[in-house]
Amino acid sequence: MKKNVTILFAIIIIAVFIAGGYLGYKYYSTQQKQVACTQEAKICPDGSSVGRSGPKCEFAPCPDYTAGWNALNNDEFAFSIKYPNNFFGVGHEPKILVGDCNYSKFPDVCPKIDNILSENNDMGDYQISNNGQSTKLNINNNLYCLSQAGDAGMGHVYNYYYYITVKNQKCLVVAFNTNTDNCDFYLPLEPGNTVQANNYNNCVTTNKNQPIILNEIINTFKFNK
Repeated sequence: MKKNVTILFAIIIIAVFIAGGYLGYKYYSTQQKQVACTQEAKICPDGSSVGRSGPKCEFAPCPDYTAGWNALNNDEFAFSIKYPNNFFGVGHEPKILVGDCNYSKFPDVCPKIDNILSENNDMGDYQISNNGQSTKLNINNNLYCLSQAGDAGMGHVYNYYYYITVKNQKCLVVAFNTNTDNCDFYLPLEPGNTVQANNYNNCVTTNKNQPIILNEIINTFKFNK
């Protein structure tokens, strides 16, 4: 009889421990589920945002907006960029130019690249020599100078961009130009003229989206080694 009581008591103790462990686990799991990640958001290169999620509240990965884009590489310096199809006009696709410059002053002073543009017959060499302005940038942990210039005619504005950096005592220049429609070209809008209205609306949309796409392209500039 005494032995049976002892066994029963042991069974009760074991059951209590199991039940306590199970309840503790449920409580812990519930508490874990109740822990909310902060509402902090990370802005992705394409302008979208991702939040924190999961048990460690880590930022979700940014979408790969460059899937299917063209790649432009310079094998000598292992330098590359990507850009979308049909964004640049035919014959005006981005170029990577390499040449001599006053590299020793970089990055304190933005190098002069007139000779590089002239040697490569770049369309914007005249404008940048006379009207270009330079801005210092940090893209993917590399320093750049951005020289920008423009021209206009026939209802279009032509924008020239030159991203300049230095490697191995040479200036590397990423050059591209864009064509922005002058939406005022369609004004004044004629009542009932749907063709004119569609042209105007398409012009506004294209011009509005262009800076977003340019920013996405800029963020693909990198040295591969």
